[in-house]
Amino acid sequence: MKTSNKSAGTKFEREFAERLAAEGFWVHRFQDNKNGQPCDVVAARNGEAYLVDCKDCQKDVFELRRVEENQYNAMLLFHMTGNSRGMFAVRFQGAPVYLVDFQVLTHLKNEVGKGFPKVQCLHTAEHWRAGWTN
Repeated sequence: MKTSNKSAGTKFEREFAERLAAEGFWVHRFQDNKNGQPCDVVAARNGEAYLVDCKDCQKDVFELRRVEENQYNAMLLFHMTGNSRGMFAVRFQGAPVYLVDFQVLTHLKNEVGKGFPKVQCLHTAEHWRAGWTN
């Protein structure tokens, strides 16, 4: 039985939130907000808060049209008010989870337009993990 995009995305959100909780974060998942939501996960630890939107990709390209304008705006405002920059947790099939800074995604949207391949992702969640454990 083939999994729908929505159920695969929801499963990824849950797995990512559980992983953060296991790393000692306080975690909250936004679920099924009919009016749009700024992100999927809010996590906090050691006085730092993070907004993360999870994107589960069925192809080797992350299509930037999947990021809603309200997500860009919320992450920008979150950062402008003294918080960390929002991130997108992007999972490609058969690859690790990549964390992409929202400002990098904004730049890519302006420069590339439609999407970017996984080969352009630089930081896996494991790279960020080193900072989580300090």
